[in-house]
Amino acid sequence: MPIERKQIEFSEILERKNFDITTFFSVLLLTSAGFLAIFSATYAAHMNNRFGSQLLFAAGGIAGMIVMAMLPVRWFQAIAYPLYAVSLALLAFVALNGKIVYGHRSWIAIGTFQFQPSELAKLATIFTVGAFLNKGRDLAKSSNVLIVCAIVLIPVALILKEPDPGTAVIFAGLLIVTLLWSGVDLFLLAAVVLPALVAVLSLFGQTPTVIAVLAGGAILFFIFRRNLALTVLAFGIVIAIAFSTNFIYEHLHQYQRNRVQVLLNPELDPLGAGYNVIQTRMAIGSGGIVGKGYLKGTQTQLRYVPKQWTDFIISVPAEEFGFVGAVVILLLYLFVIFRGVAIASSVRSIFSSVVAIGIAGIWFLHVTVNIGMALGLMPVIGIPLPFMSYGGSALLTNLLMAGILMNLYRNRKVLF
Repeated sequence: MPIERKQIEFSEILERKNFDITTFFSVLLLTSAGFLAIFSATYAAHMNNRFGSQLLFAAGGIAGMIVMAMLPVRWFQAIAYPLYAVSLALLAFVALNGKIVYGHRSWIAIGTFQFQPSELAKLATIFTVGAFLNKGRDLAKSSNVLIVCAIVLIPVALILKEPDPGTAVIFAGLLIVTLLWSGVDLFLLAAVVLPALVAVLSLFGQTPTVIAVLAGGAILFFIFRRNLALTVLAFGIVIAIAFSTNFIYEHLHQYQRNRVQVLLNPELDPLGAGYNVIQTRMAIGSGGIVGKGYLKGTQTQLRYVPKQWTDFIISVPAEEFGFVGAVVILLLYLFVIFRGVAIASSVRSIFSSVVAIGIAGIWFLHVTVNIGMALGLMPVIGIPLPFMSYGGSALLTNLLMAGILMNLYRNRKVLF
């Protein structure tokens, strides 16, 4: 009997300590593709220091990923609220005294080291929402939904002070993904999402605004049929947002208004605000089916695409390896995102499920917005491509997130 008990315990240890090799190698492949793209994007400009810097962050990030995969999963929940408080303090500091890079006061600089606290805030926010919901909070109650919204939107308010609207969009998308996954009342979700959709449509003119408002009212009054007072309140918010969009638009920075105009028609300013999008689309299209070959892309090697190692990094593999190369990269992204969704579905604790879907949601939003920017389908709002775009803070955070996802897979049968 003692021997049999030891065998059972040993088998349980083996089962719980299984390593998520699938996520590990998928992330390494994407990171390696990023190295190749960054080296190519900076090769002709002799900017090898950027490649070396990214390599150092990757080394630290991969080590951190392995450590995160092996830590007790309970630690993540234990540090959720303290980490959230620290991230808010750093965001407040940055909004007042941060280093300005590309027009955004988003960075803390310590000597030559620069760090973007909004990246840490993503992870802290996911942990905090997971810790809050893990206590059995019922999202059928509007009070709990409001608390979750507050947890996510407080960092958004600080990030908008930098201003960094791109990261703010990611947080807003994260809120929707988390609420949907956690079983929020669809009426309450509609009350959050409809104003945002109406705001976007109102940019296209008065007629789309009126149609969007009427459609939103029909959805709220005739599809959900909830409490009349709540429905009227939600519809009032939709109307207020719809008719205040122009006022908000007029108070944006000029470069932000230019980006919105370029989204609607890049050819309005082909040598100015529309230049990035036009050149990126040309680079992607010129790659054809199999591409021009590594380090042989004319658009990227001649640096027609500005900052092609950051927001428009996808133009490099698309031109050099063509449609085939771009599809392989997209398939890798789809794989790691769906892997995150699968892990969120298989874990036994609410905290683990929310964290897993939050990580998958952030990657999905980043990939969707970044590729949309490159194709001219979305405004250029400075969203990097996970694991590939140049940027130490983003790469480090994404690798740590991958490690956490691997940890949740390893502990998928643990209930706490």
